[in-house]
Amino acid sequence: MNLVTEPLSLTHPAVDSFALPLSFPAHILSSMSFQHTIMERWPILRCFMPEFTWSDNNVRPILKRIPPTPRPTPPRLRRFWGSLHKYLRWFSWSYCSWVGIEYDNQIAQLPFGLILKWSDGTRLEEVLAMQVARRAGFPVPRVICYGEHPNTPQAPVSILMTCVPGQELGQVYETPSNEEQKSVLQELKAYVEVMRGWSNPWGGNRICSLLGTAIRSVRVPNHYAGPFECEEEFNDYLIQPSWPGGFPSEEAYKDALDLAKGMRKPSHKIVFTHGTHGDLKPHNILVNRGADHRLPGLGIGRLVP
Repeated sequence: MNLVTEPLSLTHPAVDSFALPLSFPAHILSSMSFQHTIMERWPILRCFMPEFTWSDNNVRPILKRIPPTPRPTPPRLRRFWGSLHKYLRWFSWSYCSWVGIEYDNQIAQLPFGLILKWSDGTRLEEVLAMQVARRAGFPVPRVICYGEHPNTPQAPVSILMTCVPGQELGQVYETPSNEEQKSVLQELKAYVEVMRGWSNPWGGNRICSLLGTAIRSVRVPNHYAGPFECEEEFNDYLIQPSWPGGFPSEEAYKDALDLAKGMRKPSHKIVFTHGTHGDLKPHNILVNRGADHRLPGLGIGRLVP
């Protein structure tokens, strides 16, 4: 349930052509008092502020069965959206300067309650997983469109999505009352139990992504693995790269290898992991007090033991 990202090697673009056509001095434009004055006089301009979020009407019972995976957008249309997303990220640099917030080239803030996610490892499977999770009733952002970038293989897909209100769980978990903490844990427990109860759409014990393709994880060689038809193939793949170079002695290496091979003995149920691109961690959960708890990166990322 996550937004685990890694930095891209990108320089700040020249964005002079995107400067807002206002005649106010920069120090005034970036002041919060000036922004509040604008919003008081013209409430309609609230949607331009970074705090703006859309009310989410995705309030429904969580489905006990996984919804069908949507068909991907045609490649030509994905490349078109990708070209547009480049300009949106350039615009975000000017926008962040105007509203006085820090620019992030991986999670680019935009007006109208939108963000552009374009980070290392973002791929098509993540987008479709988010869409499936939303169809199932999970509180995740709405995907507006997604682009393809053939020239940046380390970040081949960008996602334009809605913002969701709330604060990271890791930042606020110590401050809520015991009742609020219990509510968060119960809600997350319910989400995970439902997801792990879904049947494998690919049948049997296949270990793969939602589309039946390779899984992605920073814990496997080259960050990609599979697909595998069974858990035994998966375990063999994980053990194969082992070598004694990282151990103080040959005996220590053999002990560690025997311990790793022990995971072959018990069989495990193949379940959906809770995350499109990482783990269930506090920074991937937004807590909105007085409402439900948002999961900005939640999706059905992969089927693993």
